[in-house]
Amino acid sequence: MLVSERRAWLIDWAWPTLGVGWADPACWVLRLMASGGHTAPEAEQQASRLLAFQAANPAHIDLFATANVRLWDEIEQSSTSTWTAAMAQAARSWAAHRQAW
Repeated sequence: MLVSERRAWLIDWAWPTLGVGWADPACWVLRLMASGGHTAPEAEQQASRLLAFQAANPAHIDLFATANVRLWDEIEQSSTSTWTAAMAQAARSWAAHRQAW
């Protein structure tokens, strides 16, 4: 994250690719939940401060949240890392939250 007096940028150095602008804030939601102790609504509130997340089609975010459950469940099966387990749990919680509304 780069922060100036008037603006902040989320930069994904690990996977530099072209994609929708809301993908990084959506990944941030998972990390806020897994590492930051945020609930799904709290993490989404933080992400919604970014215009790209605000402008996203909610149905697309729903699909992203559901896809992350599958991704992190598969990763969790082959890992003993507590971080991986936390990410998998965050993905499940976020998807459940998205389906609830």
